[in-house]
Amino acid sequence: MNYRSTDRTATIETLVKQFLSVALAQYDAIYVLDNEKYSRLYAQMQKIRDELKQREGDQRRALLPLLAHSNVQVKLMAANTLLAVDPHSARKALEDVRESGVPPQCADASGMIRALDDGSFIPK
Repeated sequence: MNYRSTDRTATIETLVKQFLSVALAQYDAIYVLDNEKYSRLYAQMQKIRDELKQREGDQRRALLPLLAHSNVQVKLMAANTLLAVDPHSARKALEDVRESGVPPQCADASGMIRALDDGSFIPK
């Protein structure tokens, strides 16, 4: 799949759908060990995050429904994105991913929780 850069004309709904699509594609890339594809997808996700953050009122909150998604990659990436705007809900989702035991996402969630607790990561 080819994900184009986001632009200022995309609706919030479109950006959320793009975020979801990218996270699902990341999940697939992880399990076929395609690190190059994952890196490209991660860069695309960062553009979507930045665009949501720059929108009036910080529209990253539009990703809140993804915290309940059944896919652990979607939940993990949404939680990481939402740490600055809804830390309680995001942390709960990280704890859920950690407790799922699904690698590598459970390890990633555990690492993020540890970084939050020891202050080595401060959400922005």
